[in-house]
Amino acid sequence: MVDAVQHERVKARRLRIDDRLLTTLNGRFPIVYVAALIVFCLVYRVLPAPDFLVLCFLIYAAHLKRAQRFMKDWFPFIALLLAYDSMRGIVSNITGVVHSSELISTELYLFGAVPTKVLQQFFRTPVLDWMGAFFYSLHFIVPFLFGFVLWYRSPENYRKYTATLLITSYSALITFLVYPAAPPWFGVGAQRILFQMDGAIGVPLYATVYALIQPNPFAAIPSLHAAYSWIVALFAMKIKGVKALPVLVFPLGVWFSAVYLGEHYIIDLFAGVAYSTVAYFVAEKLAARFGKGKGEDGKRFVGVGRFRQRLARMFRRGRTKDGDDS
Repeated sequence: MVDAVQHERVKARRLRIDDRLLTTLNGRFPIVYVAALIVFCLVYRVLPAPDFLVLCFLIYAAHLKRAQRFMKDWFPFIALLLAYDSMRGIVSNITGVVHSSELISTELYLFGAVPTKVLQQFFRTPVLDWMGAFFYSLHFIVPFLFGFVLWYRSPENYRKYTATLLITSYSALITFLVYPAAPPWFGVGAQRILFQMDGAIGVPLYATVYALIQPNPFAAIPSLHAAYSWIVALFAMKIKGVKALPVLVFPLGVWFSAVYLGEHYIIDLFAGVAYSTVAYFVAEKLAARFGKGKGEDGKRFVGVGRFRQRLARMFRRGRTKDGDDS
């Protein structure tokens, strides 16, 4: 009898140890998962493109037992984004007169020189080349990562965030069609440093990426690099307030890189920030109009429920009174 009790205690202790081990592994799964993805990308030279990131997010959502909700929330966003990408390709094929002189004249009027040429001629260093390539590349990763964090922690803000991205993207698409504009590497003969970085890396990374996504070379204004990074900062500051100020390093780094690398004029950045800011407020207005009666977690406010209860009580009283009269 004593041996049986002792055996049960040992078994229970082992189960507790196993539970602790599983809890520890579960808590460290995100770190292990991200490390494994980084190693995979480096070994197989895979660029974490949006479709690859979405697949990774889906796997992690399945780990969290939220795969069904992930598919429901992300499918409309991805579908509209793919539709935008298809139309972007069409727009690039029907580009009309390419505008360049107006942008150069505006830069000369505002700054007395073209900032891209000044930066490349007088301030170019290998450190700035690497820093510029790093921040400019984050454009393809950070907006999706930030969207996943919002989806996980703040569903209501996730919906507003994706709406802001889509409004900005489609507004920019119309502008690309109506006003195709050349970047500095085309307009003023600035060096395209990104492609030169392939030689320093030893792998045609950026040439491969651009061949893969086939961006419209005459879609300089508005700058979506400036727009998307600013949207991330807007929502971070909206949620965290002053604590999110360090996030501003991201848009500032992207903006500097876009000009330094010869991909955008400063006027392109102004337009990108303006487009995204307007889209942010439009998304907020749409959410307030079509999401009335809903809280941050997507559930209806308590006041709406109470209002329904009062109507139900009034209806029951009316039926009772009619029964008494009869």
